[in-house]
Amino acid sequence: MKILVPAIMMIVGLGAGAGAGFFVPLDPETLPFLHQKEASSIEMLESHDVPTQIVKLNNQFIVPVIEDDGESSLVIMSLSLEVTDEKSDSVFDLEPRLRDEIMKVLFEHSSHGGFSGRYYTEDKMAVLRKYLLESAQDVIGEDVHRILITDLVRQTA
Repeated sequence: MKILVPAIMMIVGLGAGAGAGFFVPLDPETLPFLHQKEASSIEMLESHDVPTQIVKLNNQFIVPVIEDDGESSLVIMSLSLEVTDEKSDSVFDLEPRLRDEIMKVLFEHSSHGGFSGRYYTEDKMAVLRKYLLESAQDVIGEDVHRILITDLVRQTA
């Protein structure tokens, strides 16, 4: 009898929660993160008035991923940079230094588990993009506006 009452309460609570979730309409205005995301996307598009150009880095980045259980895999990634028009040529001039800085970020991200499990979630990708942008700006300058991850594949060995 002592187990029966909590089990019944749990079933009733679960049913009430599921029913409320099903019948109560979702109001988009009560979800501030949706509006925040839209606003930040619009701000990013309008944040710079200078003409920009997308510069694709020539070679892919290959990063080893070693899990605690010994399983290993490779992450293969292609990147492009959005830079101001006058800096597009300097990207290719500084590409060896840029690749070195980007590889440091990718190895660090990998060693902290950034490419483990569901590596493509928005949280993990936002962190990765932030650090990639910072490293690109350290090499090229503030003329780098955005990092574009054009390809991202994890291949298990």
